[in-house]
Parts: sequence; C-alpha cells; structure tokens
Amino acid sequence: MKRRVTKLRRLHHSSLFWRFILIGIAVLMPLVGALVQLAGEERARAIEATRKRAEMLAFHAVQSHNHLVDEARAFLAFLAEAEELRSGQPGCRAFLNRHMRLHPWVSALQYSDVSGSEICSIGKNDNVADAGSLTAIRKALQEGAFSLGELSSASTAGTLRMTAALPVVREGQTLGVISARIDPQLFGERSPARLAPDLDVTMFVVDRKGTLAAHHPPLGGAAGVATDAHRVVQAAARAPQGFFEYPDLQGVPRLFIFQDLPGTGTVLALGLHRDAAIASVDEALRYRLVMITLIAGGSLMLGMLGVESFIFRPVRSLVRTAEAFEYGELGTRAPRRGAGEIRILARALNRMADAIAEREGELTAAKETAEGALGRANIANQAKTDFLASMSHEIRTPLNGIIGYTERLLDEPLHPRQHRYAELIQVSASALLTVANDILDFSSIEAGQIKLQAEPFSLVALVDNTVSIVSSGAQAKGIPILVELDRGLPGRFLGDEARLRQILLNLLNNAVKFTHQGQIVARVERKGRSERGEIVRISISDTGIGIPSDKRNRLFKRFSQVDPSIRREFGGTGLGLAISKHLMELMGGQIGMESEEGKGSTFWIELAMPQADESSDPSRDIEIPAACRPGRILLAEDIEINQELVRTLLEAAGHQVDIVSNGAEAVEAVQAKSYDIVLMDIQMPGMDGVTATRIIRALGTQPADVFIVAMTANVLPQQVRSFREAGFDDHIGKPLRRADLLAKLAQWLPMQESKTQEPVADGPARFDETDFGSFISLFGRERTDQWLDRLERQLRQTFAGDDPTAMERDRIGKEAHAVISQAALLGFSELAELCTTLEQACIQGGDIAVPLERACRAAQNACDRIAAIRGLASA
Repeated sequence: MKRRVTKLRRLHHSSLFWRFILIGIAVLMPLVGALVQLAGEERARAIEATRKRAEMLAFHAVQSHNHLVDEARAFLAFLAEAEELRSGQPGCRAFLNRHMRLHPWVSALQYSDVSGSEICSIGKNDNVADAGSLTAIRKALQEGAFSLGELSSASTAGTLRMTAALPVVREGQTLGVISARIDPQLFGERSPARLAPDLDVTMFVVDRKGTLAAHHPPLGGAAGVATDAHRVVQAAARAPQGFFEYPDLQGVPRLFIFQDLPGTGTVLALGLHRDAAIASVDEALRYRLVMITLIAGGSLMLGMLGVESFIFRPVRSLVRTAEAFEYGELGTRAPRRGAGEIRILARALNRMADAIAEREGELTAAKETAEGALGRANIANQAKTDFLASMSHEIRTPLNGIIGYTERLLDEPLHPRQHRYAELIQVSASALLTVANDILDFSSIEAGQIKLQAEPFSLVALVDNTVSIVSSGAQAKGIPILVELDRGLPGRFLGDEARLRQILLNLLNNAVKFTHQGQIVARVERKGRSERGEIVRISISDTGIGIPSDKRNRLFKRFSQVDPSIRREFGGTGLGLAISKHLMELMGGQIGMESEEGKGSTFWIELAMPQADESSDPSRDIEIPAACRPGRILLAEDIEINQELVRTLLEAAGHQVDIVSNGAEAVEAVQAKSYDIVLMDIQMPGMDGVTATRIIRALGTQPADVFIVAMTANVLPQQVRSFREAGFDDHIGKPLRRADLLAKLAQWLPMQESKTQEPVADGPARFDETDFGSFISLFGRERTDQWLDRLERQLRQTFAGDDPTAMERDRIGKEAHAVISQAALLGFSELAELCTTLEQACIQGGDIAVPLERACRAAQNACDRIAAIRGLASA
C-alpha cells in the first residue's frame, strides 16, 4: 500500500511538473515565433535586395552589349560609305588599319566581294574568315542589312568574340560586305564582376544547345564544350525569368539571374555567392535563436523554482492527505501551509474529513439495516422459488395423465359428440398448461436461462402457421383473421423462430380473447435496413374492447392486468405480455401498443433480423425425427395413471418396459437386469429419484453407467441444473407429450449405422406394411400424408428426377443421407438400404454408377407406391 501511495505521489508531481513546463513553453512560443518571423522577413528582404542588385548588374551588362553593337553598326556604316574601300588593296588596308586603331574593341576588319572572297583585311592575324564571320557575311548579303554572327569563345582562356557585317551598296547595287570582329567586353573593366567585387560575381555565356561560350572567372578548357549536364546550364538555356538558386559549374551554391543577349542566340548567366547575400542574415538568425533558447530555459528554471516552493510543495501535502482519505485514514489532517487558495483548500479538506467520519458512522448503521433487509428478501425469493417448484409439480403431474390419455382417446374411434368432449378436455388442459408454462418462462427469464437460437426460417410461413393455430377459436366467435404481407419481404430470415412464434401467439390469443365482433388483422411490413439486418414490423390489430389510456402502463408488468374484472371474465395470469416484452428485449427489438377504448387495440413488435440464404430449400430445413432402435426401459413412477400412460406410449413405439414404484426398487432393478434407459421420477415415496440416481452412480459396477433420465414436473432452470449435478444424463418434463417423448427416444436410442449391403437383385421394391401401419398409429393419417408428400417431392427432385447422374458426388451422398431416415420410418426398407449403400460409396470414393442406378430405380418404385397409397386413401 505504501508503494502504491508513493507511486501516486510521483504521478501527481510528474503531472504538475510537466503541465507547468508546457504552460511555460506555450507562453514563450508566441515570442519565439515572432522573432523567427522577424528574422525570416529580414532574410527575405536581404534576398530581395540581392535580387534587385543582380538584375541591375545583368541589365548593365546587356545594355553595354547593346551599346557596343550600336557602335559597331555605326562604325561599319561609316566604312561602307568610304571611297577608300574601292582604291585597291594597299589603300584599303591602310584605311582599315587607321580606323581600327580608333576603336580598341575591334580586333579585325575585312572587306569582301559579293561572292564572299576577300578584297582586303586587317587584324591581329590574317585568319578572320572563321565560321562566325562567314555566317555574318552571308546573312548580311541575304538580308541586305546589318547582321551579327554567333557569340563564341576566342580562346581556351574564355574571352569572347563575335562578327558584325554590313553590305556595301552603291546606287542600289551591292558591291561587297564590310565585316568586323569585335570583343563584347562582357568580362572587361566595366563588367558586373569588376563593378561589384564584394558580391563574388560569376558569369558565363551559353548558347541554346548548352555549349559554354565563355566563363568568368576563366575555367581552363571549358570554353566551347557542351555543359548541359549542369542544372544551371539547363536553366540558362531556357532563360527563365526570376531569381534562382543553383550550384555553379564548380558546385558552389549561388543565386542566378539569366538575360538574353540580343542578336547573338546566347544567354548571359550572372550568379552571386549565396553566403555573400544572406550569410549575415542567417548568422543573426542563429544568434537570436540561441539567445531565445537561453532566455527561455533560464526563465523556465526560475519559474519552476518558484512554483516548487509556492505551489508544488503545498499541493503534495494536500495530495498525501487526500490519498490517506482514499485508503480510510480519516484521522489524517492537511497541514496549513501556503497561502491563498492552497490554505483555503487545506481547511476544506479537514472539514470534509470531519464530515466523512460522521457520515461513515451513519452508513455503517444503514448498511446493517440493508443487510437485514437483503436477508429477508433472499428468504422471500427462496420462498417464491419453492412455491413455483411446488406449484409446477402439483399442476403438471395431474396434467400428465389428462393430456396423455386425451391424446390416446382422440386416436380411438369415438362418437362425434364424444370426440368433441375429448377435444374440449384437451383444450382446457392445454390452457392450464399454458398458465404453468407462463410462470416457468418468466422464472427462466429472471434467472437468465433463456438462450436464443439463430436458425433460418420463413417469416411468411411462421405468421401463416401462427394464425392457423388461433383461427379455430376466432372462427367459433365469428371473427375473421386477415393477413396483410408486405411484397418487399425477403423469403427467409435468421432468428429464433420458436420465441417469435410464442410472442405472436400471445398477441393473437389476446386479440381473439378481447374481441367480440369485427375482425383481426395481422400485418407484416418491411421498415428498412440497419446494421443488424432487415427491420420488420408485425402488428396485430383488433376491434375489441380497447384499453383506457390511464391503465395502459400496467400491460407489460408481470402478474398485472387492466383491472380485476378482466381476470374474472377472460382468465389468464397477466404474464403473457411481460414475457413477450422480455423476449423482444433479448432479441434487440421493441414492443408497443396503440389503443382507443371501445374501438380496439393494435399491438406491434419491431426487430431487425439478418436475411438468410435464399438458395437453400426450405423443405430441407424441416427436422425429420430419426428412427430409434427398440430398447429395454425401466420406468420409476409412483402414480399408477402415469405408469399406464408411459407404458402405453413406450410399448406402442416397440420398447420393452418394466415398472417400479420408488427409488429403492429402481436400484434393485438395475442391479438385477440390464437396461438401456431408466426414466426416473423425482418425487416418489420412500427413496426419491435423486437419491436413487446417486446410489446407482456409486455402485461401481456396470449398472452405474446406465442412461438415467429425470422425468418430472420440476422444470425450473435451477432444478434441471441440480438434476445434472446429481448424475442424471438428461431431462424430460411432465406432462409428457407423445411427440416430445418419441423425439427424445430417437436421441437416446439412435439407430445403429447399417453396414454396406450387397447389391440386391432387381425386382419390385420391398415395402414394409407393418412399419407403415405403426407410423400411422403413432403420428396419425394427416401427418403421415405430409411425410409421404415430402418424401415424394424430395425423390422427384433427386433420384426419381430427369437426370440424377448430373448431380455431383457430394450432393448425391447428402441426398442419399437425407432419404434414409424418412424411407425407413415410412416402410420403404429397400430404398433405405440402397441409399445407405450409395452414401457409403460416395464417402469411400468408390464407383457409384451401379448403386446410383439401383437407388434411382427404387426411388421411382417408391414414388409409384406413394401414388397408389394416395389413391387408396382417397377411395
């Protein structure tokens, strides 16, 4: 506990510390941001000033170039008008030499005739007829005007030269062309590199193909070489407008500006060293950031020292006091340190501790009172459980005989009036059983024992079958039940069909019960779709007595009805709607009602259910009870009427039955004889069923493993759980219904799997009349006809169809398996044997051609037999 308190203190301290740090940082961040912004603006201004200066230098270089070109044009125009050019070579050369010395930017002069042949020339060397000169001369002759040649390198040192040419015209006739090789002086004394030495200027000239014409400072061997691999050369060839940062030809980062040199087909690139432009600004920015960091860190340190003395230390004292209160140390008091709000908080904590100590005494007394009330409530709840168990047993035990013998009586040939009396007895007993089932269902819901099943079912069929169940009672009162179905309903849903049927039966029975005239409408609507599936609303509307608005709040409460006269007139437990409400809540749905007194009511449910696979055949989803083998059964039952009823049902199903009247006799019987099943009643005189089961399980011999079933009216969830714990293998509730008992026997005594049969000889299919008659006696003629129709439909779709060989092996095996149980129960033993052989062949991977042919022939014979049976029945 001390470690935990220490950890909490550290957490509190750490949390406060970092919060104050964050607050300090948040306070200083705007100042830091402002200073950074200011430095950034200064940097931007420095770059902008550098850009303007670079533009000015580049503009100066271009203007100098243009001025030199204009001087060259005027100089050549003067020479073209001079008469000395026609005086012959000696006079011509002297004339050209005299005027070239007057212009230092001219390095050579040449006078040529219209064919380009030299007449006279003067220069530092005689070879002036290079490619640039010839291009300028030809262009001047073609255009008849002043022209410039390409700007090129004069030497590997990187100096520039270009040729200017002008035609010599006399009286409209071109006599020749005068050309001059000139130096643009871009890198001369008045170049940008010489005018701004503090900026570390680099200049170079490239043509549009990326060939370097000249570079300053000179680069040995670079002039006249293609350098378009460099990004700055690529950018210069495009001559974009703007100020760009690139590494120069030597890899030094520079800020470049580009300008076209008119008439030369080249671009001038002027670059300033980046550090010379913004190094001072970056240095100032770094200095400011360091100073800001030092000032901010120092401020935070001083602030934390003050916070530790005046806030953290008093707050930690308060935290320790609060933690002491948390662990029940109410005698602890907060020290009165600090000032202002800290001191006020300490006083408040101390007063709170006094109040808590006083309140603790009151809570202790209240707790003792509540524990006493809880004990009494548990006793009352146990009394309720015992009452429900006792009432269930006392009601369901006699109902076992009433319902069982009524079912047997209805199977006998009776006078119509006697048959009607027997039906009324069965209806009355079922109504009494419904009362007991409602109470047990509600107990199961309260105990959390209800388990919902998610299985595919047809909602339309469910509504139709449910309406059919209650329609007989409604027709007796002259009240029609109408069904309205939404056309957009899916065919099949996934949900708990049994519980949904229970809810609908409750609502329909109530509608029939409280409606004297008019009609009842069952309406099914699709309301949309949600994440859980299709939203369906089912409403039951009647024209009955209606419900007053001030009494509707009682409807969904347990053991509650609108008023006592309802129970006297109509009966019921008042649990049906409460159970329906709980079931809808378990399904995630809603239940509600609208009503008008004297005009009728509408009860509705709304829930979302996922849509099931439409491709499955609904007829395949009907569970077909499996056949069971005959067995030796011991019945332990003390009531004679129940003994006779169960014996009759079991012997009719082909079983051997021995009867004992109490638990002690059951223990002796299992030791004296071997049994397959022991049906053990719970409440018997002498030794009860639970004690007898425990003794049998403790025998330690073979009888200890006998299958024991609790057969009792005690069906509450906690009771069934106690039976399992006592050693019972299963449970079946009273009153016994024949269908339930037969279904259980099929589970307890399953048919042994048939071994692979040898192929039988062709001939008429065997039909066991005895098995078929037993099936009719057990299930009745109507149910037998339903089974025959279903078997015939299944055979027509598979083995008696148009082309059974088109089915895949897996499907053939599944279809054969589905036919076996039905065929055996209805007496078609040969068809069952052949389907068993076919299924085994499919599973083992053998040849199925012959078994399939024999099964198809037997299936067709079975369909013919079913048609004959149907014809005899109609006759």
